[in-house]
Amino acid sequence: MSGQLDSLMVIFTEFYYWVTVVLMFLIHVGFCVYEVGASRRKNIQHTLMKNTMLIPLVTVTFFYFGWWIYFAFPHFPMMGGFLDAPWAVPWSELMGTHMGGAITVQTESMNAADHGWWARINGVFWAAFLLFSWTTASIVSGAVIERIKTQAFLILVVLVGSCTWIIDAAWGWSWNGWMVQLWGFHDAYASSVVHGIAGGSALGVLVVLGPRLGKFAPDGTPRDIPQNNPWLVTVGLFLIYTGFWG
Repeated sequence: MSGQLDSLMVIFTEFYYWVTVVLMFLIHVGFCVYEVGASRRKNIQHTLMKNTMLIPLVTVTFFYFGWWIYFAFPHFPMMGGFLDAPWAVPWSELMGTHMGGAITVQTESMNAADHGWWARINGVFWAAFLLFSWTTASIVSGAVIERIKTQAFLILVVLVGSCTWIIDAAWGWSWNGWMVQLWGFHDAYASSVVHGIAGGSALGVLVVLGPRLGKFAPDGTPRDIPQNNPWLVTVGLFLIYTGFWG
């Protein structure tokens, strides 16, 4: 009876996490809708293209090295225990996209029971971190509306979505991260690891790019650039709010 209850608990826990992952996807949908509403009509297609290309590009790069970075850099400035983390590399049977792989794969740091648990829940955490990567890149995308070329944007989202924020997650979202071990760091609602990194990255990029073309008259007088569609801006915000529940 106890074993059956444990199995049910694992099933419902995994189901709950997958539901939250689906809800989190609405954050990216909301950002896309919001950006379309905030862009001028002549830039709508470019805004849609940016948000559409962001998903496959960040997904592929996160698969190849983003998830690995999380296990590789918890000990600043040294690298961490990725050599003893078979779920951190794409070719491992325990990689997140393989949904746990073979439970028979053993490592020195985990016993058989831990492997059984990780084999069932591994894919959920991989997908959740991927969604956070999309969100981080989407925040930067919203900041550079009508300011950036496509090639530069694609490079930027890879750096922010699959590299920089994950290093911060390794420091503050890992049990052995140096910020957790030394400072007792606790990040509520991804306020620092995701939003802080995305906001700081966006600010740095905007300092370099400057204002949108046409924002200022030749004499320096600022021009009003109205929203293309306030309804889309509002709907996008509501979708983001809904995704936050994930």
